[in-house]
Parts: sequence; C-alpha cells; structure tokens
Amino acid sequence: MFSPAPCEQQREVDAEQVARNDAVFRAANERIRDAAAGLDAGDPLPFICECADLACRELIPLTREEYEDVRTHATWFAVSPGHEGGSDGASRVVEHGDAYLVVEKLGRASDVAEALDPRGGSWTSEHAESG
Repeated sequence: MFSPAPCEQQREVDAEQVARNDAVFRAANERIRDAAAGLDAGDPLPFICECADLACRELIPLTREEYEDVRTHATWFAVSPGHEGGSDGASRVVEHGDAYLVVEKLGRASDVAEALDPRGGSWTSEHAESG
C-alpha cells in the first residue's frame, strides 16, 4: 500500500528552514484530516511525510489517533523511516510507529515550529508558503 523510501535529494538546510518546510506538510496534513472527517473516511489515512525535504512526496498511513498523538506536541512531526535526517541536528527521533517515526524539532527549529503551528501558533498560509 504505502512504501516509505529515503528522500532522493535530502538537503542540509538551516534550522529555521527545516521548520518552515515541515510546516508546509503539516498544513497539508491538517487539511487531509479535516477532509477525512467530512467524508467519514476510515483509518488509516494517507498523511504526507513531514520531513524537511520539500521534494518529498511520501505518504504515511496513520490512524486519526496516531496523527492526533503526534499533534499534541507542536514540535513533533511524523516522517517516513529514513527521512529523519537532513535537518542538520535540528531534530531527534522521539517515537517509532509501525510505518512512521516521530521527530521532535530542537533549538531554533522548535521555536519556529511552535510559531507556525496551525493549532496555536502565529501560523498563516502565507508563512508556510514563504519557505
């Protein structure tokens, strides 16, 4: 169904850019969650890998409960296995799921992730797209 593979061109980017890239995918995943609720779709849902690589298009099968567990922390992001790198020390793995990992943003990336969190930070679509 879903087969995670390493990002072909993971780029090392600074901590702020890492968080901004992740915020783009998080915003898309929030829309997936909202659309699935409106359609009464079953689990698991195909969420987008929230890694730092803007070229990544991997899908991660997560139940609503798994996604909400990740979202309880503004600095946590769901990524495909093998996609946890490329953030130049701006993140660390904090959980291992069946088909995904959860990374926590650190330092400046953590600050930016919190500010761009669509559930509580100063996030706007303009911010997420400006990365």
